[in-house]
Formats: sequence, C-alpha cells, structure tokens
Amino acid sequence: MDLNRPLEAAEAFEVALRASASKLREDAAYGQSLAYLRAGLTGKAAVAAARSPQSLARRNELQTAILADRAVAAFDAGRYNETLLFLQQRRQLATERTDLMVLRGYAYLKLKRYAQAKRIFEAAAATGNRDAIRGLSDVLAEQQVWPRKF
Repeated sequence: MDLNRPLEAAEAFEVALRASASKLREDAAYGQSLAYLRAGLTGKAAVAAARSPQSLARRNELQTAILADRAVAAFDAGRYNETLLFLQQRRQLATERTDLMVLRGYAYLKLKRYAQAKRIFEAAAATGNRDAIRGLSDVLAEQQVWPRKF
C-alpha cells in the first residue's frame, strides 16, 4: 500500500486471509478493503470488508468510504436520486464532509430541487468552499427568469 500499488496489496492481503488467527484475518480483510477502495473498486471493497468481522470503528470507517464512493459513482452516472440515498446513508454514520455537501447540492440542482440545493450550497459556502460558492451561483442562474419578448 505504501508503494501505491493497491492491487498487489490486495493480493497479499488475500494470502493473509487464509491465516488461522482471527486477528490476522480481521486485519487482512480491513487492509484488502482499503486497497480496493484506493484502486476504485468499491464493490470488491465491500465484499472484502465482509470477509471477517471488524470492530465497530473499522466497520463505520469502511462503510462511510464505500458509501461516499458509491454516491460519487451514482452522480457521475446521472443517478441523482441514488446519489442522495447514498449520501443520506453515509450521513447516518458520519458527519458530512464539505465536498459531499457540494455533491448533494449538485444532485438537488440536477433534480431541479432548487430550494434544497440553495440551502446546501449556502451552508457549504459559509465555510469558504469555492465549489459551494460556484454551486450557489449555478442555482441562482438556473432560477433566473429571463424576460419574455412579446
């Protein structure tokens, strides 16, 4: 993992998963999950996380990372309602990061839920986040009513 070769690390953790010691298997499943997350293989990370029981802290850490990755993937695929669902599930486990607040705001914007998008962008913009400020501007531009010519 330190050499930034997550797939090779995942293979090494696979070998460690065959160990007889439960603590070693737990650490290997955790490490393999992190390796797959780093490689962008969210589905494999979720499977690896379930291969051995994890502590509550590790389960929460892995689950929040997996849900964040799934939210981004859903947004990129144009599945905005699904994006909001993943972000809501993640928010039940951990405080929402500003970058994910911005993602939520853009999902609302894409769904034309302007009041919710504006509220989210205003909250994130209050932290000085440039993407949130840009998002607030995007909401206002979308809401602007252009004069009609008669």
